[in-house]
Amino acid sequence: KAALAVVFVCLVISSVGSVMSSYLLKPIINDYILVGDFAGLLKMLALLLGLFLLSGLCSYAYARIMVHISQRTVAQMRQDLFDKLQSLPLRYFDTHQSGDLMSRFTNDMDTVSDMISNSFASVVSNLLTFVCTVVMLVYLNWALTLITFVFLGLMLLVVKSVGGRSRTSFQQQQAALGSLNGYIEEMIEGQKVIKVFHHEQKTLDEFSARNSAYRDAAAMAQTYAGAMMPAMGNLSRINYAVTCCVGGLLSISGVFDIGSLGAYLLYVKQVSQPVGQISQQVNTLLAAAAGAERIFAVMDAQPETDEGKTVIVRVEK
Repeated sequence: KAALAVVFVCLVISSVGSVMSSYLLKPIINDYILVGDFAGLLKMLALLLGLFLLSGLCSYAYARIMVHISQRTVAQMRQDLFDKLQSLPLRYFDTHQSGDLMSRFTNDMDTVSDMISNSFASVVSNLLTFVCTVVMLVYLNWALTLITFVFLGLMLLVVKSVGGRSRTSFQQQQAALGSLNGYIEEMIEGQKVIKVFHHEQKTLDEFSARNSAYRDAAAMAQTYAGAMMPAMGNLSRINYAVTCCVGGLLSISGVFDIGSLGAYLLYVKQVSQPVGQISQQVNTLLAAAAGAERIFAVMDAQPETDEGKTVIVRVEK
């Protein structure tokens, strides 16, 4: 918890520093470049450099801390899962493939680890950046912000529509991967039996069916995952172009000063980046959620209970 508190502080400093550095473009243009005050310009550039260094240092710090948190958390989850297996009855192992159980220790656990170490902090950071950027957009010019809100609404619709289908596909992918691993493990272990009873062709046919199911599920999941970023990028570029045209007209008419317009356009570019980054990380979050569901399905299984009918003791000679 203490480490997470440090991570949150670093995230706030990093996000606020990144947003404030863009706002400095307004006084740099209006108060120094347009009036020719190059001595003051150097001081502002030094301040800008300091903000960039502080933001970068905090980003590095929270990334390093999250790696340690994720590894400790996953190690504890793996230990809890192994301990749980020791308490399950024999009928559980008769009804579940060994390879599928092993897949929960490896593939599913890896997706959870990637989510904690990379995606979790990235999503929080981008959310903070998004909120701060929207506040600055409204502060600079609320009328132009309405254009950005329209395109943000379209982006959220894309995330909701594509993300829902992506979640289902990632669940099917993880389930198909576990089934494929389980089948491979059993067939390799039983190779002698397969050869003796000439079951090679039947084994090949069943493997091909499972392999095809995993291929189709993975292809669908990656298709939805790959479609997210291009859609968000195109909406972002259209938003920037429309804002440039309207903002330029306002600046020509004297409603908007040059420095504010420059800072505003930077924020317009920045406001779509967190949404795009979050949409990209959503795929990792969905894959981790699917893996976590499979892990906790084992954790929630009913352990073997002693009903008092039989006393089990070790064999004595």
